[in-house]
Amino acid sequence: MKLYDYKLIIFDLDGTLVDSKLDILNANNKTLRYFGFKPISRSQIKGIVGQGIIGNINFSLQINKEHASEKLKKTMFRYFYNYYKKNLFVKSSVYKDIDKFLKNLNKNKIKVAVASNKLENLTKIVIKESKLGKYFKVICGGNTFKHKKPHPGMLNALIKKMKMRKSDCLFIGDSEHDYEASLNSKVDFLLKLNGFTRKPKSYFKCKKFLNYKSLLKNISI
Repeated sequence: MKLYDYKLIIFDLDGTLVDSKLDILNANNKTLRYFGFKPISRSQIKGIVGQGIIGNINFSLQINKEHASEKLKKTMFRYFYNYYKKNLFVKSSVYKDIDKFLKNLNKNKIKVAVASNKLENLTKIVIKESKLGKYFKVICGGNTFKHKKPHPGMLNALIKKMKMRKSDCLFIGDSEHDYEASLNSKVDFLLKLNGFTRKPKSYFKCKKFLNYKSLLKNISI
């Protein structure tokens, strides 16, 4: 199947559409420091992105072999959320060539949507700040449906919401959470290279690996 034969292409957000690692790292480390924990390094950020704010906090504590009560984690969540909401597109940037690619999809009458594990309202703010909002009519976050990635429920619910068939859909993501969600949902997948995964390329049993420049060509999946 060729790329432009799909009728719906679903995108992950962080590491796929937007390079948001520095803003996430800043909010994450500011939260850790405020509550007396050690910050993580820039090289470790790829290991924590993809499972929402609580996921960031949990993995950061695990990395540094530190512990916090569930009550404290909820307080840390609120601090992280409030800070990040005001500072989520300070050092973030849209990946090169994505705007051209989305224009091509629009020209070919292919629908596009966003499926992120970031909270829906934060996902929508990032899309707005990135100036990509004109392309996406459907934007889903980790709390939009009952489940989030890698559970199949997220992609299944999104595809059902858009009244599409799975065979007509493609999911583009950058991490193991995205890849596993596509496998669980039985939806075709393309791996965006240089995203936020620490997994080796061999982990992803994909037929294609890509940068957005390659997406401007009519590649086969």
